[in-house]
Amino acid sequence: MSQTSLEPAPRPADQADPLAKVTIAPRAYVAFLFVAALVVGLVLVLVPLRVSTLDTTKTVKVSCGNILGGVETPQLAEALGHPSDEVVLAQYVHMCEDSINARTYPAWGLFFTGLLGIVWLGAGQRRKSRLE
Repeated sequence: MSQTSLEPAPRPADQADPLAKVTIAPRAYVAFLFVAALVVGLVLVLVPLRVSTLDTTKTVKVSCGNILGGVETPQLAEALGHPSDEVVLAQYVHMCEDSINARTYPAWGLFFTGLLGIVWLGAGQRRKSRLE
């Protein structure tokens, strides 16, 4: 009577792990994550924000500027067609500032996490592998 086991059969000594060819080292994976965080954070910092206008008859988005420059009020007024009422312009400036504030912490957080992680990986000593 044969017994069946749920454990895999032992691998012959001359056969290497097939997944070892396609996997990356943990250090390379972490480096990839840090670089991705740095790039995404930088893109979020530099790409201008856009908000929709309050006019429901036409779908127009106005540019507010990016996180570094803040709200560009003259360009915002020009995009709105120089509104005669200053309250309308002030509401748009407030919407833009709120949008910029909502993006600031995630953008800078990702950017500096990626930057510090890359510095940490670069300054840290590599462990010697068994092959070296």
